[in-house]
Amino acid sequence: MKLLFTTLALTLSLTAFSQNVSKDLKNIETEEQAEAYLEGKKKKTHKIMRFNEENHQSQLAQELLSGGNGTTVSTRTQFEKTYFKVVGKTNDPHYRLSYIYLDGNTLTMAEIDKIRKTVLHKHDNELETFANLAKQFSSAKNAFKGGDTNWVKINELPKPLADIDEILSHKVDDIYMVSNKETNSFYIVKKTHVIRRIKEVKVLKVVERL
Repeated sequence: MKLLFTTLALTLSLTAFSQNVSKDLKNIETEEQAEAYLEGKKKKTHKIMRFNEENHQSQLAQELLSGGNGTTVSTRTQFEKTYFKVVGKTNDPHYRLSYIYLDGNTLTMAEIDKIRKTVLHKHDNELETFANLAKQFSSAKNAFKGGDTNWVKINELPKPLADIDEILSHKVDDIYMVSNKETNSFYIVKKTHVIRRIKEVKVLKVVERL
């Protein structure tokens, strides 16, 4: 009998928690409200995520992208139920480049110039792909991806590269140099794609333990 009451109490507690999560989500409509809700919550189980139609192809992402603000999707496993609620939707211009970052704090200008000449020579003569050259020479975190930025908004590019006029002045497959002497940063950039408007959603993720 004691076990029965314990099981019943636990079931009622979990049901109440589930109802509270559902109630909380109904009252959240904007990213600002979502951020306020996240105050004090565990970041691993409660957070704001982004999905866009180019970088995310899962069924979950497609459901969220195809709906409007307020769209809610849930998934369930044996131990938890996860809610995803759209709290913002945009269709902004996105950019995609590849680049090789050369750190002037660890390389001399003579070394940087030598790498520039090597990259241009090997790329222009089809001796190496730009991706392989980025893996070989770049000091950026995305070197392992061949220097690819993936689809990003202008303010998500490294600051020296976030120049719309500069990007627009080049054709796809052009290679150009960008230097920032204040930070001693040097870039070899390849324009890989034309600018595109891409649907993106901001999503509040909440995990409920079962």
